[in-house]
Amino acid sequence: MPDISKLKLPSGNTYDIKDAVARQAIAGGVSFIVAWDGTSTPVVADIPAGVVVTYNDTDYTGTLDADDAQVGAFFLVKTSASDNDIYDEYVAVGTTGSKTWERLGSSAIDLSSLGALAYKDSVTLSKGSGDDVLGEGTTFTNSSSSVSFSGGTTDKCLGSDATFTTTVTPTTTNIKATASGTAVSASSTDKCLGSDATFTTTVTPSTSKLATTTVPNVTAAGAASTWSFAMGTGTDAETLIISGGNSTAPTLGTAITVATGSLDANGSGASVATGITSASTSANSKDEVTAITGVSISTQPTIALATGATAGTGVISVATGITSASTSVNSKDEVTAVTGIGTGTAAAQSITVGTNDKVKVAVYSDLSVSAS
Repeated sequence: MPDISKLKLPSGNTYDIKDAVARQAIAGGVSFIVAWDGTSTPVVADIPAGVVVTYNDTDYTGTLDADDAQVGAFFLVKTSASDNDIYDEYVAVGTTGSKTWERLGSSAIDLSSLGALAYKDSVTLSKGSGDDVLGEGTTFTNSSSSVSFSGGTTDKCLGSDATFTTTVTPTTTNIKATASGTAVSASSTDKCLGSDATFTTTVTPSTSKLATTTVPNVTAAGAASTWSFAMGTGTDAETLIISGGNSTAPTLGTAITVATGSLDANGSGASVATGITSASTSANSKDEVTAITGVSISTQPTIALATGATAGTGVISVATGITSASTSVNSKDEVTAVTGIGTGTAAAQSITVGTNDKVKVAVYSDLSVSAS
């Protein structure tokens, strides 16, 4: 991604981007300040705030605020009097009022936090001779075994294929019902309109006026803005070029009158129906007829039942008892059934373990680690 060092406007003018902080630092000059060289008691006011140095077995913590540091200066600080000529470099970074100290590095690396293993060249794991175990690919085979029973008992019984024939001879008689003497008459009548009657319905609607308003009449839509921002090429590679222009407004003609969608009794729009003031229906031709509205039985029927009737239409035959019944076995399908299981004895199970996936593993008590 290119850096931006210039801006070019649609007017053709080009402007450099000014870095006020960098110019101030350059104007003040770059200098290296030895905040403490390890040869005398530290002056904490000259050491960056928070930086700890050691002199004669005593720790001194710097108090110089980053905002009070000289612009463009690098502060060199020894960590202790025994560091020979090794210095840490600190610089104040940020904006005025909120600057912080940034440690740029040191010609020596602080190894005080490393453990003893950091000074070893190799680590050796001793696993011992190990033991053989069966891996997940080992197979097992379960041999079949026999089961024997003793002391059981049996008996003869009819099997599921046995068949039977049952013969039933019923005692029957014929019954016939006879109804007589029924009379039906109309209990009430009323006048009603026949299917040829015709009607006329008159509806008087309620009306109101549509409210109107005027809206702008756009005769030309105008044009959108054409601003473009792009990086230049060649000698303008670090120049942001801004080109284009502002949009043009739409052109308005004579306003147009339109309905707002609301109603106003005094509105200037067309009349619309808002409800029904009245509605009536009249019969043009009654085609009046008399219809029966109720029926009653004036004389109840007489029902008579008679037994011993001759078989025929309307006569039913009913059973009054059983003259005889008998069941005979057609096929016994005799089988021998177990009536007692007795005592069952299963032979011992035999499982064969395969040796097709032997693997070597270390014994826990044999493990040891050494570093050298």
